[in-house]
Amino acid sequence: MEWDGYRVKESESDIDPYETSFDDIGENRFFTREYPVERETYTINENELGETEVVHISSPTSGPVIYVVAGVHGDEKAAWYAGVMLENAKIKCGDLYILSPANKPGAANRRRYFYSSQDLNRSFQGSMDGNQAEKMAASIFQDIKRVDPDFVFDLHEAIVYTEGRDFLGSTYIFSDLDLMADLFFDLLWATEDGEICHNAFSYTGPGPAGSINRTVTEELGIPVITVETFRGFDIKRRVYDQLDTVQFVLEYYGMV
Repeated sequence: MEWDGYRVKESESDIDPYETSFDDIGENRFFTREYPVERETYTINENELGETEVVHISSPTSGPVIYVVAGVHGDEKAAWYAGVMLENAKIKCGDLYILSPANKPGAANRRRYFYSSQDLNRSFQGSMDGNQAEKMAASIFQDIKRVDPDFVFDLHEAIVYTEGRDFLGSTYIFSDLDLMADLFFDLLWATEDGEICHNAFSYTGPGPAGSINRTVTEELGIPVITVETFRGFDIKRRVYDQLDTVQFVLEYYGMV
């Protein structure tokens, strides 16, 4: 693993998430069972910079609702790659909403920020009268509020590397454990035991002010986990760990 100061030199390996199957990432690992589902898409932040679509996967059997926001930072490839692949997931009950990439302009240009130096993940809950990032944040926040999910995923990656260890990667971030203590620690222990992911994950919290994690938790009372994989690892490993984490939570809620 190469690094320069405190930033890791990301691997040059890459995949096309629109052409990559679950088996390409982990054979017979992800969403292996067939369930009847319907898919629809709808637009958010219409006629504004970053206009994009949410994919809604619904089962004919009622159940929990989970909302996945992936790639708020456009250069965090494994986060939004995993989100794109999740659009092919099948669930046995409930509803799954997927927004990926949330930062469409950033993803197109491999750029962290939404526009200029505007950080989408410091712009929540946003405002339709604000700057470009604040408008996008408001659209995402209002859609989550409308859907009123049981749980929200916020998929990210980290590139900081110091003192022979990654600073934030391989980390789960929370803002209020009272909303999901059993789930959160079961997830951590699953990584510790080697049940899921390539390595044990650490945890930290709360999410920073203006982040989707902290804002959705505090303003809407919905549990949120931010997943941070480490950009020093190979892209397939990182996507695998993103998908493994999401699948674990869907299993916890009885959706797969």
